[in-house]
Amino acid sequence: MQIAASPVPLKSVLAASLLTVIGAACFLGTPVILAAAVGDLVLSETQVGVLGSALLSGSAISAVMSAFLVRRYPWRLLAFMALLVEASGFLAASVVDTFPAILLPIWLASFGGGALYSLAMTVLSDHPQAVRLFGFAISVQVAFQVLMLLSMPWFMVPGGLADCLYALLGLCVIGACLVHLLPVRSAGSTNLETMSVAEVLNQPKALLCLMACLVFFISIGAVWAYLERLGTLSGFAAVQLSQVLAGGVAISILGSITAVWQGSRYGDLFPLGGASAGMLAAVVMLQVPMSMMQFFVAFAIFNFFWNYSLSYQYAAVARIDSSGRYVAATPAFHSIGGAAGPLIAAGFVTSEQLIAVNVVAGIALLISFTLFYMALSTRRHA
Repeated sequence: MQIAASPVPLKSVLAASLLTVIGAACFLGTPVILAAAVGDLVLSETQVGVLGSALLSGSAISAVMSAFLVRRYPWRLLAFMALLVEASGFLAASVVDTFPAILLPIWLASFGGGALYSLAMTVLSDHPQAVRLFGFAISVQVAFQVLMLLSMPWFMVPGGLADCLYALLGLCVIGACLVHLLPVRSAGSTNLETMSVAEVLNQPKALLCLMACLVFFISIGAVWAYLERLGTLSGFAAVQLSQVLAGGVAISILGSITAVWQGSRYGDLFPLGGASAGMLAAVVMLQVPMSMMQFFVAFAIFNFFWNYSLSYQYAAVARIDSSGRYVAATPAFHSIGGAAGPLIAAGFVTSEQLIAVNVVAGIALLISFTLFYMALSTRRHA
């Protein structure tokens, strides 16, 4: 991949890509964190959904704030503060032993992580090869997911939740060592520093894209929060489950690599439509009970098209508004949708039946692509 001349140096690109992993740690590690919490805190199916929502809802709020702060203040300061908040949340969560007590610390970690993720993605959006760098960052995130999922059996033992949270705390320490590699300040246009909330929201096509991103992640959140339960109710042991999930994620890295290779060759709308169709097929396959092979294939397809789609979601938003403020807001909408997905599904699931997860995910995918079509087809004919 050839990197064009840019105000964002290569060391900053690499640091920002790694910081996206640390910022998204709550989300990327959701199945492992929830599996460990089910054992240590003895959670019901509904509590799994609530905790899954807490893992994402904090990042939704901080990412919204980042959309208005990321161009105003020094990036290194913002990154360090976000890491401090995220690390504090993980540390506090590691010392509690009840479901109500863990919700606030986990939410706090999610809050710090969302701010860091938004900042890191904004750094990448300032590069002329942004669509490829988004794909690269997503590939790095997928590699981290594989490692987390392979570690699942070690954390599904008594005391495993605290060990999992200590590992995530260690990532925050590593992140603090990378902060100095970021650009000191945004290279974007300085008039963003004085823009009001009303001005930021005054672009309907960009808002349609952001709403599509939100609804898309309702599907992701619902499936991702209940993956471990889907496998467990199908009779898989912890080791089998971790291997299937890790294998599915490992294959899905091809999705982000495909986006990097393909670039803008087919525009944004066609790839987004293909990804929605593929994910919908996978959702239909993810029904309890299922064989291990069916679970593996469905999960791999779901993750392949999810990671393939993400680069084009960011690229679509960036092409509609090149200032970068909407790209900074995109993780907020992803996080809101991701937090809503488990909550919506939690209202309908039972201890023996998880079909509500499939219904919520399928409807969300259809609505999401409809919104993308409205935004991007209008843009093409504007």
